Amino acid sequence: MGNQSPKRRALIWTLSVVGIAVSSLVVLFACQPFAFSKPRPPLAVRMDSSGPYVILASKAADRDYLQAIETAEALHPNATRLTFSPENVEALLESLRTIQPRYALIFVKPDELDVNFAWKWLTLSTRIDDDPLVDLSTGFITGASSEAVASLMERTAKAVRGESALPGKLIDNFGPNPQAPPNHFQQQAGCFMIPVFQERTALASISHGADGFTYSRLNTMQGAGLIHLGGHGDPDGVIDGVQGQQAKQLNLSPCVVFNGACYTGVTGRWFQQWTAQGKVESKTVSAEKCFCLNLLGNSTIAYLAALHPDHGIPVYQEMEYLAYSGRSLGDVMRHTHNGVILGNGGKLPEFTSFEDQMPSPRWTASEVMLKGTAARVLFGDPALMVSEAFTKPPFEITTTRRGSDQLQIRAELVNPQLKSEFTDTYHADLASNKQQFNDRALLIVDLPEGWQKIRAVRVNNVRAAGQDIPNRLLGYALESEGDRRRLHVQVDLPASGYMQSLFRQTGATVVLTVDR
Repeated sequence: MGNQSPKRRALIWTLSVVGIAVSSLVVLFACQPFAFSKPRPPLAVRMDSSGPYVILASKAADRDYLQAIETAEALHPNATRLTFSPENVEALLESLRTIQPRYALIFVKPDELDVNFAWKWLTLSTRIDDDPLVDLSTGFITGASSEAVASLMERTAKAVRGESALPGKLIDNFGPNPQAPPNHFQQQAGCFMIPVFQERTALASISHGADGFTYSRLNTMQGAGLIHLGGHGDPDGVIDGVQGQQAKQLNLSPCVVFNGACYTGVTGRWFQQWTAQGKVESKTVSAEKCFCLNLLGNSTIAYLAALHPDHGIPVYQEMEYLAYSGRSLGDVMRHTHNGVILGNGGKLPEFTSFEDQMPSPRWTASEVMLKGTAARVLFGDPALMVSEAFTKPPFEITTTRRGSDQLQIRAELVNPQLKSEFTDTYHADLASNKQQFNDRALLIVDLPEGWQKIRAVRVNNVRAAGQDIPNRLLGYALESEGDRRRLHVQVDLPASGYMQSLFRQTGATVVLTVDR
């Protein structure tokens, strides 16, 4: 998390649990046996061609990134190209409402992208139609130089053309383990945090001490098409882990990297929200030390990370959503942002732009995590698909009509191997230990034709193993996409421990009534 006050750092460490604090769990699992992960075929990379596509470029990026933009246009020959001013992104709204794009690829210079811009774009992306959810899937393209940006787009094109392959292996680097000796380094087969990936990829995990990720370890993540990085973060790297200047030197195969550490998506300006003076401090990371720019200059084809304090469970949720949905990377990030909206009761949080020396906002723990997760972004083409779905979805959902204006929705849990999927990463009031998180049932339901509006949603019951489970309807929202309507619902449930509850078993059910 960087140089937070001790009180704030302790608060976020406690509530985040995973990603920025996953290392504290590694000792618990390091001695657990893992089956050997056999080699798997490369990931099936392709481009989703459904729906309108827009290529947006800031005026500076339109001037300096011409080669990369032309590569993007070749990948998306029917795309609409627009330029914009980062200071007036609102001016794009009318064009976006006319085009109704499925995807947006945004070229920006590193000094034009910060958490303020990300929040403004996210807010704008919910206003293209009338529903409260995100209306298009977005990816950002930037780099330390025009050559680096052109190289990133060319790597993407080669992967889509089949000229380079993403290996069928996932490596989960948990980050530094404070309970391990400083020079400790362990790499082994398997991964306890995202076991569903064993259905598609070989798995390996890395745990190390505070001084364990040395320059001699630069080869340890080679051969992986998917990489997760955890730990505390700053713009110049994972604290006591992979550093920004190491990121460009890592021996990597073509890969997609998911990062749950704070600030590791920063490309230039960032904001230290909590200081000893009680004021926000604006800072800038140099291109030489910037973790994000150095990683984008390596062999990555996509990178998912945060521009502000993040916490680690949403990044694992992104990976699990990819596993059971097979959706594009832009849709994966869109799913995260829709989760923020549901976690906030069905509406987007209010964002106030940071300014240097403004008083530090007094956010609750939930606001820290909601607004931090809203600052997660995808660097890469949003239409890029890296795998078909390879595991069951969390629920099997059936919809039954009860008269002309009422539906009964029954969701039965069918994939308990998913773990972060069943965790509400923003609330802890129903957990037996208030320093952990509630469990959740996050449901996305296709509605019958003609269901244009929803009047009410009620939870009839939640049951598992013959027992009723206390619950709370946290939020719901109706998504409109053309003639299609989807109901998004989150029901919160008691947790008995870290990722433990009565609900987490095959056959557990949630029954809802929906009125129009």
